[in-house]
Amino acid sequence: MTKKTKDTDAPVDQNDSDAADAKSALFIRVNLASGDFIGPGKVRLMELIDQLGSISAAGRVMGMSYRRAWMLIDSANRAFTTPLVVKQMGGSGGGGAAVTELGREIIQRYRRIERDAANGCSEDLLAITHAARQTKPDSTT
Repeated sequence: MTKKTKDTDAPVDQNDSDAADAKSALFIRVNLASGDFIGPGKVRLMELIDQLGSISAAGRVMGMSYRRAWMLIDSANRAFTTPLVVKQMGGSGGGGAAVTELGREIIQRYRRIERDAANGCSEDLLAITHAARQTKPDSTT
């Protein structure tokens, strides 16, 4: 199943078909000792930068401005000992951006955490989903 949590968060793919039918999703956010965090939005943004070679193009795909995309990447870069994404100077077409080796490792490890968590808790997620309301109750009553 796919769920979009915020405009900066990418869809989280649930591999379990029962969990998918239940329309619930697991949201993984890694809180770092510094107080910074890495979650699905920053990871998806880095994946898109790696594919497209551009912060602005990646931001557009995610429906955000260049400024917002750059702020998220800058935040991610400051959270680690070396940058996850670097700007590249360009010629006539302008510059671009590249995901560093550490950035790719963070993406890979985050996606593994996400996959392992989803696989490990699919039964509990399904049980919680079945016990929950399927829509929000009317607040006027």
